[in-house]
Amino acid sequence: MAHRYLVLGKYTAQGLAGALQEGFQSRHDNIANAVKSLGGKLIDYSFCAGEYDFTILTEWDDETKALVLQMVAGSHGSVSSQTIRLLTATEMDQSRAHIPNVKWSAPGK
Repeated sequence: MAHRYLVLGKYTAQGLAGALQEGFQSRHDNIANAVKSLGGKLIDYSFCAGEYDFTILTEWDDETKALVLQMVAGSHGSVSSQTIRLLTATEMDQSRAHIPNVKWSAPGK
């Protein structure tokens, strides 16, 4: 089963300088090639105005490969990002089915 990930990214000053020099299409092509090289599927790469500079939506059969791009990009100091694992309604219902087994109570209850 393929899993989707949403990356919310911000360029560092160094990363933005590189993107301005090389062009933003180069960033798109670079991510597309990186995702493909790991066997993932790039669904969307968009640039943003506001808190984040870009978003990346990918799909992966191997979740360990979904996280490696964040590690590699972050280690170069050109971006900071937050990766969000997206869940389907089916996955949420599978999780919901475990509620009767939870042994927990709210404080003061």
